[in-house]
Amino acid sequence: MAIVVGTRVLRGMIAGGVLLAVGGSALTSAAPRPPQAVAIELTAKRFAFQPDRLEVVEGDLVALAVTSADGTHGIEIKKLKLKKEVPRGGSAVMLTFTAPGPGTYEITCSEYCGRGHDDMKATLVVKPRSQ
Repeated sequence: MAIVVGTRVLRGMIAGGVLLAVGGSALTSAAPRPPQAVAIELTAKRFAFQPDRLEVVEGDLVALAVTSADGTHGIEIKKLKLKKEVPRGGSAVMLTFTAPGPGTYEITCSEYCGRGHDDMKATLVVKPRSQ
């Protein structure tokens, strides 16, 4: 009689383990979000970028259209080795890149634009694909 009870308990543990294994694999086997094309408009003006925080997912193809609201500016993301001049007049300058690995990347103005130039910054936040 004790053996039967032990077997039942053992069977319950095995069955529970199988359910956990199946449940766990169902959670982890969800396909990550595929890369997407992301278009972002960014405005440079003395002495800020608007918006000042850009969020994408790693692997996304990012098309960043940058315009100036006043004088000549520049845009640079040093860690990605991207840099372009943004002329006055409202014509958009395009930066196209694949979002790198997760992390925070500083965006700066690369053309001197006055006293607040050094404070002209924005942030590119790249989130992991699995989220």
